[in-house]
Amino acid sequence: MREFLKKTVYRALRPAMKDVVDRLDQVQAVTLSTCDHLARHQHELAGLRSSVQGFQDRVERLLARMERRLVSGAVWRGGLRGSAVDELGQPVPEMTEKYRSELGFWESLVRRDAMATWAMPFEEVYGGWQKTRMTEFVEFLGIEGSGDALDALAAWAVTRRALEIGSGPLPSISLVRWEQAVALDPLAEGFITEGLVPRAFETSRVVFLAATGESIPIPSDAMDLVVLENCLDHIEDPSRVLRECARVLRPGGLAWILVDLMDYRDHLHPNPFSQASIKDLLSGTGFETIRDRTSDHKSHPNAYGEYRVLARRTSGRP
Repeated sequence: MREFLKKTVYRALRPAMKDVVDRLDQVQAVTLSTCDHLARHQHELAGLRSSVQGFQDRVERLLARMERRLVSGAVWRGGLRGSAVDELGQPVPEMTEKYRSELGFWESLVRRDAMATWAMPFEEVYGGWQKTRMTEFVEFLGIEGSGDALDALAAWAVTRRALEIGSGPLPSISLVRWEQAVALDPLAEGFITEGLVPRAFETSRVVFLAATGESIPIPSDAMDLVVLENCLDHIEDPSRVLRECARVLRPGGLAWILVDLMDYRDHLHPNPFSQASIKDLLSGTGFETIRDRTSDHKSHPNAYGEYRVLARRTSGRP
């Protein structure tokens, strides 16, 4: 009897059950379709999110390059109360403090510190240091003359063109007469405005350019020698500067470089060097070492030594 009742009830309910099953199948189909649709949208959203992130990254890189270009192209205009400006003459506040500090250092050294510390005028003190540096250059170069080292240098320089980057008001290349001598420094206008360039040696024959080493306003293959005396650690982009140096040098042209070795950095010294890092930088920017040396001498109190190198521009471009 129980079986008979079950079959009777099943037969009675079967049409309704079929409707329920069909409805459940429809709901399942819609659910699966919705899930597929959502999955596709999630995939599209993930792709869109990735594209947006990539665009944001490109914008940030572009802004960083623009900011670096703005900073690395800034030069000083005016005297001690002047300011740093970009290529369009617009103020660059983040560089004004740095450049004012550097110009103030030179002003103090030229007008007061040299006399107070060494009881001699700036041109005698600093000129003596520059003579020592260029005497070593003559030694590294292996040139000889009938007189002293500067006589040998003068004979060698008279048919050559020299560029000094970050020269200060008394460039080392001003010790002798060159076919052409250019001193490039973002503070050049400040030196001239404040009367800090001494009337000593051959400074009157040196052309002072207010520019940065990251963008040297000199044609390619134009110079025989580039001098960077303890300035690379002050520069915003040393790699770009050395590539520019390689560009303006003729093939086989020389670079005479001195850097402090230190880990310390501040707003005046944003790029400190070790011996390994400066060697890597030179080899990666189109230079080969002719001769180098290290010593425990230093210019900055936080340095642990200095590195001196005479390098040659290779035939190819970096």
